[in-house]
Amino acid sequence: MEISEDKREHIDVEEMRNFTLGVLRKAKYPEDAAKSTTHALLDADIKGIFSHGIAGGTGLEEAVKRTGITASVEPTSKPIVLKQQFPTIAVIDGNGAPGHLTAQTAVDLVKELARKYGIAKVFVNNTNHYGAAGTWSEKISLDGDLKGEVSCTTVAVAKVMGDDPKRLDYTKGAGKEVRMGTNPLAISIPHTDGILTFDSAWTRMAVSYCLKHLKAGEMMSIPEYIADNNYNSTLNPQDFMQSVDDANTITGSVFPQGSTNSGYKGDSMLRFLEIDQTLGGGPLKKISFEGTGGKRRISHSFQAQVIDFLFTKEEAKARVRELMIDYETKYFGSASRWPGDRSNKAKQYCMNEGIPYSKGQIKTLKRAANYVDLDFRKLINSRGHKNYPRDIFNK
Repeated sequence: MEISEDKREHIDVEEMRNFTLGVLRKAKYPEDAAKSTTHALLDADIKGIFSHGIAGGTGLEEAVKRTGITASVEPTSKPIVLKQQFPTIAVIDGNGAPGHLTAQTAVDLVKELARKYGIAKVFVNNTNHYGAAGTWSEKISLDGDLKGEVSCTTVAVAKVMGDDPKRLDYTKGAGKEVRMGTNPLAISIPHTDGILTFDSAWTRMAVSYCLKHLKAGEMMSIPEYIADNNYNSTLNPQDFMQSVDDANTITGSVFPQGSTNSGYKGDSMLRFLEIDQTLGGGPLKKISFEGTGGKRRISHSFQAQVIDFLFTKEEAKARVRELMIDYETKYFGSASRWPGDRSNKAKQYCMNEGIPYSKGQIKTLKRAANYVDLDFRKLINSRGHKNYPRDIFNK
């Protein structure tokens, strides 16, 4: 297992966009699917969310090999919008299409309905992983007139919590095997200076962070995130999963938010997000990481709400910013940080300096290219090895 480098290879954002599009096209992804997948993966990388990026745990390699979380993707399939019973609620059958394409379809639809009726929700079933949830909640809020809220279910990586078998501490009890996904929730609200986004899995962190390190051969640095088969915290991703010839077997688990101190709260949120999506056709049974095919498909939900239902759009955005300033100036000071602040700094850095990839991530990118008979080094011009700003890219 490698440790993180002080310097990393930097690659231009547009070069990575063209590289990713080229690999997906060679893998027979239609143009709309290739573009939506590239958008989601690249958006994660430039925000420093490498776990969900091009070389992440659910990235380009999985997309072209159809392995890991994306094993059930049918690249040429198209999502199907079902007939609506109510004007503000819609359902989409993902039809096994790439989750990124289906997410873009849902975003377009929910924005249209919300602008017409004030608030709307779109449920998606029979679908696949869509990357970082915040990518899509921000898409809803991009024009500055809508609040966006996005969630999804995932394959099972977390154990259900309950009473401690030893009756010592009820927050430490855990089931015998994994049952719940990471089930992220993202909320975006526009304000006068941009978009405020909260994006979080309801496990300690998204499992993609662990998978990225597993693929790159790197140790993790965050405790109380991954548990081994005895439900003890570990920094070794191999304690979570064994991977042999693209066949994955989960041997550990991911802690719910709160871990062993208050994980029952994260556990409850994980369950309720699944329950909500069952109403829109989401899965009723455990979605296993192992295997392929339709039984591994997950569900999404997308909600949009206009912000000018009491105040004008500009007044509403100004009110959000005024509240933010109240927090920043009176109750913490200049060191106060909002969700998304670090991602904004990472984006600015990547646009100016290039995206900093570790040696392990470069190996992952090379494998993805080789799989479709392309040469990474012939497609990419490096901007050189430069210092890695850990204060921005803290994961």
